[in-house]
Amino acid sequence: MRIVFPDGAGCVRDPADLEPLRRLGPVDFYDGPPPDRAQLIERLRPAEAVVLDYSEMDAEVLRACERLRFVSFLGIGYNSCIDVAEATRRGVAVAYTPDYGATSVAEHALAMMLALTRQIGPAFVSAREGRWEPGRFLGMELRGKTLGIVGLGPIGTEMARLAAGIDMRLLGWTRRPSPDRARHGLTLVGLDELFATADVVSLHLAYTPESHGLISRALLERMKPGAWFVNTARARLVDNEALVERLRGGHLRGAALDVHDTEPPPADYVFRTLDNVLITPHIGYNTPEAASNMLRIAIATVEAFARGERLHVVNNV
Repeated sequence: MRIVFPDGAGCVRDPADLEPLRRLGPVDFYDGPPPDRAQLIERLRPAEAVVLDYSEMDAEVLRACERLRFVSFLGIGYNSCIDVAEATRRGVAVAYTPDYGATSVAEHALAMMLALTRQIGPAFVSAREGRWEPGRFLGMELRGKTLGIVGLGPIGTEMARLAAGIDMRLLGWTRRPSPDRARHGLTLVGLDELFATADVVSLHLAYTPESHGLISRALLERMKPGAWFVNTARARLVDNEALVERLRGGHLRGAALDVHDTEPPPADYVFRTLDNVLITPHIGYNTPEAASNMLRIAIATVEAFARGERLHVVNNV
């Protein structure tokens, strides 16, 4: 079985990391993403199995991969990069690496929330540029405030654990409510109540065609004045045009965004221009611990496929 990493993988720190896959067949590991779609297709043509980082395997790309039978996506947002419906039509199994970085992403979300509510970003810039303005940067204590967590999978549940540790009141919403999901003192509520009540809303929801734009203008307009918004999940969950309007108008006090509609964002990216927005370059997952977990899970999915088994496969082929 020929295995191809068409755009490299940051979770591979040493060539020896790929030895388990080399026991299954030749491994083509490219050092970085292809410059264009044509080169991506060229890299993919010989592949029977692909371990995919961020390149987009849409219907056109999949149709060019006649030998392909399996794709393992490095991460959880496979719908952002893979046309799963087309893969299913072509008999290509698609797997992903769940739970690899729940703690890493939740800790980054908490760090962004703390930085945002204590104005650490602008205070750092001010001090670095030689100014001394302690009275300018009024913060807010999170203890006793209400955190609304949207999505209660492994990351959202870990976020609840961390926020409980600083004594926040916790509200949560999930598409599959159950007593087991109401952990760490969290109360399950509807989306409307969560957005109307929370001092801070943090997204931890998987992106699917059904969740596209779930955080609508109507929900954002329900947020109370002075509330904060944090997104370390996926940009396409949110009506970002409406979010910009709420931030510009001062209804929301601020937002922290680790994920963006286009990555990297264009030069005229509107969120760069807003003083009350903290942005990071999609780094929530980026820790050695998460990388090790991600690669371990991806290798396990390929090994299972080679044995005729299915591990973390999301489509029925």
